[in-house]
Amino acid sequence: MKKTLLNLLFVSLFITHLSSFSQENSDKKVIKIKKEKLFVKAAFDDTEFKVIAFDRYGNPHEQAIKSFSIVYQEGKTSYQAPVEGNTFPQKTVDFLTKKKKLATKICLTNLKAEDKDGHVEDLPDLCNIVIFPDCKKVNKTK
Repeated sequence: MKKTLLNLLFVSLFITHLSSFSQENSDKKVIKIKKEKLFVKAAFDDTEFKVIAFDRYGNPHEQAIKSFSIVYQEGKTSYQAPVEGNTFPQKTVDFLTKKKKLATKICLTNLKAEDKDGHVEDLPDLCNIVIFPDCKKVNKTK
């Protein structure tokens, strides 16, 4: 009886030992998680001179844009003005619409949007935005 128990114990240890080597380590699977961005793009509202962010579902978020830079070129000189918030400063709007006689092509770069949790995301640049000067009243001649 003693020998049978000893043999049974030996066989069970042997089977347990073999089963521990039966798992293959080469087939380990890795799960990669990619954080999806909430905001996909931005658009320029030329009536109120503000920038609006759009999420991946197409919903507008007016207060999401926290900062951006306005870049425009005049002759060979390039100008850049950083802006905090989503609205153009009144000084910039007056310059682009009242002091200039020709349309100005601007580019909005370094667009930063903030979601409701406080995470800041970079948005793609908006280029080829044309801002036209204010029209002047023309006197009709008879």
